[in-house]
Amino acid sequence: MKRIRKYIQSDIDLNSTNRKFYLVAFSVFIAFVFLNFFEPFGLYYEKSSTKEDVFIELFIAMTLAFVVLLLSQFVIRVLFNINRFTVVSLFFWFLLEAVFVASVWFVFEVLDKDFTGNLITVWFDNLLAYVLIMLPPYFLYVSYIHIKDIIKNLENENSTHKSVEKILPDITLKDENEIVKLVLKTENLLFIQSADNYVEVNFLENGVLSKSLLRNSIKKLEPTFRNTPIIRCHRSFIVNTNNIELAKKTSSGYNLKLNQVSELTIPISKSYISEFNKFTTKP
Repeated sequence: MKRIRKYIQSDIDLNSTNRKFYLVAFSVFIAFVFLNFFEPFGLYYEKSSTKEDVFIELFIAMTLAFVVLLLSQFVIRVLFNINRFTVVSLFFWFLLEAVFVASVWFVFEVLDKDFTGNLITVWFDNLLAYVLIMLPPYFLYVSYIHIKDIIKNLENENSTHKSVEKILPDITLKDENEIVKLVLKTENLLFIQSADNYVEVNFLENGVLSKSLLRNSIKKLEPTFRNTPIIRCHRSFIVNTNNIELAKKTSSGYNLKLNQVSELTIPISKSYISEFNKFTTKP
């Protein structure tokens, strides 16, 4: 149910001129072809009507629908400043368009023929026919552009993520005498642990977990990681938030498991939770 609710509440981008025109043109064209090739609703059952007569009637009916839909998309939406649709609101807009088209068809039918039937029944038949004929191609096109937009957004997110990764600087680690001891790619640093007068740097080297001791302190190293996803999470630990596999809440904060060292638990103390949340609650 949550997935269904999320889908019907998702936005549909139908604001560009091309998309609005293609929605109308595609729906009308597919409906016209369907009616002529598959002959639904007994279109050719009346002996007095030839295929040519039916073709002309369908052409006029679809032309009228085309004009009404163009007015709906390019005039009525502008007048009422309707720029945003969800799946469910677009469905109701489709029904409103169906009422307009059915009314135009009804007027044309009454004026074109010697009409003797029930007016309400004829109008309702036109409404039902429009919904049955136009709904599949209408929402087929809507589904196409929605899926297209989802794929494009995912590609943009991946591209942005890759761009961020590319501009992340290498990590340069120095000892207490400011001598460079280790240079790592940001993504390869896993965590740093305090060890008396040293720190133990845990990192990946050719995909293999490696360790290196540095004579320095966690506190002095902390400024090295500004503007990176690497943060201090405990008085004895610095961790790369990009490598977190699991964060389990505890009474004193969190316990972390990393992708490459799942046997180790890294604590997050309460004083560092707010900083940790900045990296784990990003949209």
